[in-house]
Amino acid sequence: MLLAVPSTTTAQQCDCAAPVLPVRWSVFASVAGAGMQTATINAHLAPQGYFALSSDAVGFSLGGFTSFGPLRLGVEHVRLDAGEESTPGGRSARLEARYSMFTVGWDLRPRGRLSIAPTLGVGRGSYVVTVGDRSGTAVAPSPPPTFDEILADPGRSSRIGGAQWVFEPMLAADLLVVRSERAGRGITLGLRAGYRVAPNRPDWEYRGKAAAGGPVDQAKGPILRLTFGVGGR
Repeated sequence: MLLAVPSTTTAQQCDCAAPVLPVRWSVFASVAGAGMQTATINAHLAPQGYFALSSDAVGFSLGGFTSFGPLRLGVEHVRLDAGEESTPGGRSARLEARYSMFTVGWDLRPRGRLSIAPTLGVGRGSYVVTVGDRSGTAVAPSPPPTFDEILADPGRSSRIGGAQWVFEPMLAADLLVVRSERAGRGITLGLRAGYRVAPNRPDWEYRGKAAAGGPVDQAKGPILRLTFGVGGR
């Protein structure tokens, strides 16, 4: 009498391509498009013979994050540049913003192929106006000049910076591109979309001293960043 015994086989591991996996950490660089406020700055510049500054900026940043389950913690340093405007008479003005921030987010799909996380960035930075006149002389730093006095006599180059707090609520999405399911590291591709909030007006300074009468414009505005880097899980 024969007893039929079903044969057992061990499932083989498939080393198939799996191009998208959840990101657990990433170090990245980014390029961005962003907006900033410039209306009252331009109201100060126009009477002094400067061209208006653009409110549209390009941005660059370096950053990174790590995940603990769905919790994501990171840091990022961002620079925004709205470009320079020069007049035929030799006057120039440039607008920039720089800030560093700490980010915290919560991954909605910690086990999914695509990592999506509402994120909040909190940091400190500066809103910087650089003005110049190829034939002018710089205003004396003592007594401290007003914002408009600096614009009137900027010399070859005068930098006026306004420190401020920055908050960035955003939605972050990240992919980890790897060669196979077993690979633990690869290339990261990401997107950040949100809005930059700067609740306090800049405290303008010129050569380390307060510059009174400055504009109330801020570095707040929409943000859209594309990130490229390396990461793992």
